[in-house]
Amino acid sequence: MKLTFPYQLDRIRDGILAQESSLTEVAKCFADAIASGGLVHIYANGHSRIAVEELCVRMGALTGFHPLLSTALSNFTDVVGADSLRLNQSIERVEGLGACILDEFEFGASEPLIVVSATGQTQAAVDIALEFNRRYPKNPLVAIVSLEQSRQSPPKHSSNKTLYHVVKQAERGYLLDNCMPIGDVSISVENNHDVYRVCPLSSIGALTLIHSLNEMTIRELSARGIRHHVLQNMHLNKTRVNYDEWLADQRRRYAKAFSNPDRLSPIRNQDK
Repeated sequence: MKLTFPYQLDRIRDGILAQESSLTEVAKCFADAIASGGLVHIYANGHSRIAVEELCVRMGALTGFHPLLSTALSNFTDVVGADSLRLNQSIERVEGLGACILDEFEFGASEPLIVVSATGQTQAAVDIALEFNRRYPKNPLVAIVSLEQSRQSPPKHSSNKTLYHVVKQAERGYLLDNCMPIGDVSISVENNHDVYRVCPLSSIGALTLIHSLNEMTIRELSARGIRHHVLQNMHLNKTRVNYDEWLADQRRRYAKAFSNPDRLSPIRNQDK
């Protein structure tokens, strides 16, 4: 018996290093929003929720990242029962939820939306990206997704689009590849009875992109001479815990998501 999965991480490392120029562009968009006191909004459903948590509240997290994370679309760890995987997967096929979520928030000029989806095919993820792009066409739209699967696999959304198509058609669209293979799982284990496919890569790829963006954004803010709040690790004796300052800045920024005096007026269907 031999362990082979760690070698799969080379695929993630090499694929994301090849996207450094795109990551730099996206980080500049993030820095523009954060430097002006605004927000970078991040949405996910299903397992992709992990990326939202890592970006919005973690040691080393910057303030200004705002989660659009619906419990109905992301709480399935009971596996079975009233909050089951089956129920979650049924809800994420319902179109129109993107508009419902976006109705709850206000957006400022140039504030980006990140949509995280392993495959880029899930209806809920495509739905919110389409709706955001229609309402705020001048704002950056960033997709963290499998380039290979979202480009080659059939759409599930009634628009006949995956996230790949939505981002490509956006005025300020950026697609970041999580580097997963089609089908996600990366290892085959065979015996006389079955072939088992295990070890998905999409979460690892998404988290590597998330922390790469975290690094590039703070580097961009520092290069502009802007001081910023980064959550420090309370377990290091020599580190001053800065929860109060960090949370106070988050509170000021998050308030804008609900009541922004400089909010954009969303383009509605009747405006077209």
